Amino acid sequence: MKKVLLVFAALTISFSLLAQEETAPVENSDILLSKKGNVILPQAGDIALGFNAIPLLDYALNFANIMNNTGQTAQHPGYVSGFNQIIVGKYFLEDNMAVRGRIGINTLSEKTTIYFDDPFSTATIDIPQVENAFTEKNNNIVIGGGLELRRGHNRLQGFYGGEVLIARNAYKEKYEYAIDYNQNAEDEGVIFGGSNRTLDYKAGGFGASLRAFVGVEYFFAPKISVSAEFGWGFGVGITGQTKETVEFWDDPEATGTNSRRTEEFLGATKVSALGFSVDNGSVGQNIFGGSGALSLLFHF
Repeated sequence: MKKVLLVFAALTISFSLLAQEETAPVENSDILLSKKGNVILPQAGDIALGFNAIPLLDYALNFANIMNNTGQTAQHPGYVSGFNQIIVGKYFLEDNMAVRGRIGINTLSEKTTIYFDDPFSTATIDIPQVENAFTEKNNNIVIGGGLELRRGHNRLQGFYGGEVLIARNAYKEKYEYAIDYNQNAEDEGVIFGGSNRTLDYKAGGFGASLRAFVGVEYFFAPKISVSAEFGWGFGVGITGQTKETVEFWDDPEATGTNSRRTEEFLGATKVSALGFSVDNGSVGQNIFGGSGALSLLFHF
């Protein structure tokens, strides 16, 4: 905790040094300029892009040993159901009002191949290899939009508003096997009556949230700022039934002969949830209340 406080103190001092340029309003105007004449605060027509600032904090928390990661990590509550890699965009309709949108797309496709000797080969040396393959895919998507109102004094600005967030998660596993389930495989002793294996597996969920937020933003340089945000919202979430396709080599009808068949199994549970949630560092699994976050923003 002491290290975290020291880092925040160091960051505050750094921002203050960056902001050493005296600021002054233009004569007969409310526009805030730096000593060099640069506009500090966003204006109508400006576009802003924001990113998660936690990686910068992680670097600062490890500053005591620059060449190595000392394991100090800042916590980021995430935007929705664990999403924390989200880009934030804003368009300023007025100097103190902006529409904002969020988008996050996290995808993973990973294939694992397992090689082994061909069990049907009669070779004693240089036995040919065959392979089984396992493919895993995970797709997480979140989009959102809302309205932000602002007010403040000099470089320190407060903001508040509301937004709608929608998220979807889809997970899939697929298995490919070198050895088919057939009579020849059983005759060779490669498979046996009662054998079974998974062919594919699917899972997924959906969520939506209507959220109010409030936060503060500090412009430590012209049109560059850091912001901290906290929110409270109403969310609904659904985790669907899992679906698994299994391949069997058996004799369920007791005919005296094994044969191949496939069967689909649905998960035992389906979860639906709704309720209110605050940003507390552990955004709900099925309900999400918004985006408690620390962000770095650039205005153009």
